[in-house]
Amino acid sequence: MLYVYAITRDAITPRAEAVDQSNRFVAVKGGGVVAIATPVKANEFSQDAIDSHAGNLDWVGAIGYRHQGVVAELMRDTAIIPLRAFSLFSSEEALQKYLGENGESFKRMLQRFDGKQEWTLRIEFEPQRWSDSLTSRVDSLRSLAAEIETAAAGKAFLLRKKLDEAKKSASKEAEQQVVSEIERTVLDKLGCDTIAESRQQRAGAFPQINVLLNRDEESRLQDVQNALNDQYADAGVTVAVTGPWPPYSFVGALNG
Repeated sequence: MLYVYAITRDAITPRAEAVDQSNRFVAVKGGGVVAIATPVKANEFSQDAIDSHAGNLDWVGAIGYRHQGVVAELMRDTAIIPLRAFSLFSSEEALQKYLGENGESFKRMLQRFDGKQEWTLRIEFEPQRWSDSLTSRVDSLRSLAAEIETAAAGKAFLLRKKLDEAKKSASKEAEQQVVSEIERTVLDKLGCDTIAESRQQRAGAFPQINVLLNRDEESRLQDVQNALNDQYADAGVTVAVTGPWPPYSFVGALNG
């Protein structure tokens, strides 16, 4: 079988450890592009074999670690279309057919990725400060807060409970508004491709914005991060940047 890491324009041998802990790499050509792969034993990487290791986090993690190491090494040398871990083909002929069928699309994607890297802006919300800031961000909450200020003690107590409940409902919409504001700022300042992922899309994790940025623009991204953190500090919102990554998030977007 062939374990495929990425698709490139050039036949490159990575300076990294292969998924099977060897240093064996092959470049399979087709459709005007090249797939970088490692020949692996079918009995070790068949679907049944992978399923048998599904609960073995050491094994799965080691494969993922080596896969990422190869992809990162390739990214340093050329534009790549990264494939997910465990992208396997039954034979060189099957892989060549796949490349031939998708070659034109792959060439367009490689042209778009040339000289670029993916970075992630994770938008974190500190619960208490974010909750406190909602009153100033949302008109209905601001009206309730003003009413509490002049209400008698009993009514104020009930209004505060109402305000707490209203904050819970307003938080989701206000959070998405902040993500949209940050994405607009990134687009205005950097002019790059972006993909925003909400908390719902990320199974409850913090929302994030993925950006496809020229390799020489990391300092500009840092400047934008610093400005955003200053802007949203009082609201308990922090923008954390991680990367660079292979352009995983943009492969599906550019391929429709």
